[in-house]
Amino acid sequence: MAKPSVAFFAFLLLLLVLAISDIATVKGELCEKASKTWSGNCGNTRHCDDQCKSWEGAAHGACHVRGGKHMCFCYFNCSKAEKMAQDKLKAKELTKDEIEAEKPPHVEHPVGPIHP
Repeated sequence: MAKPSVAFFAFLLLLLVLAISDIATVKGELCEKASKTWSGNCGNTRHCDDQCKSWEGAAHGACHVRGGKHMCFCYFNCSKAEKMAQDKLKAKELTKDEIEAEKPPHVEHPVGPIHP
């Protein structure tokens, strides 16, 4: 009789572990958003982190350079679907930036008579 009860508790333990790991995966996704309360250049990540946490309710914050600007970004817990959509958008933006960087610069030539 002891074997069925051990197997039953082993099964329950397995279900508990799977449930906890699934919950941890949902909480582990972070979405990045530019801070709505930060103004000016972001040069101190600790200050950005503190402001994101206390003013915007974020999990944390950090300074990053985007488009040549030093900005404060806040990181919020989000679902996997939101994270995937955000990653897809970032990939499109990176591709666009790479294409722009590969284009040769536009140079205007003066129009006028050519003297031999």
